[in-house]
Amino acid sequence: MNAARRIVRVICVFNGVCAVVCGGFMMAGAAGILPPAFDELFGFFDLMVPLIQRMPLPAYMTADLFWPGLALALVNGVANLVAAVLFACNDGRARSWALFAGALLIVWCAFELVYLPNPVSVIYLVIGLVQTACAAVMRPAR
Repeated sequence: MNAARRIVRVICVFNGVCAVVCGGFMMAGAAGILPPAFDELFGFFDLMVPLIQRMPLPAYMTADLFWPGLALALVNGVANLVAAVLFACNDGRARSWALFAGALLIVWCAFELVYLPNPVSVIYLVIGLVQTACAAVMRPAR
């Protein structure tokens, strides 16, 4: 397995799991169903609501973090997890899914940086660039 392929596999798993977990926490917090032990953790997310309300989205999508959490889980989480599963199955479509997921992450982070400038988005933008570049140059599966 070449280095680019290994890097992309790790990034897809990392991004997929992080997006689904964080998106799930955002949705659960918005729905008020997080256990009390998570209140302190979710307090960080609550600080994002006023910032998200500046985005050009309908008001119901920015009233809390449910819709942004769902979008995070579906857009970044699912695309990366599909790529990760395809890599695990040695499916030739894995490279295309990894490219797609990397491009989605780049667009997501660029959008965030316009409306919510923050260091985490910069880090994920770099991860998306690395993912996309490595997926573009990796050898196709045999």
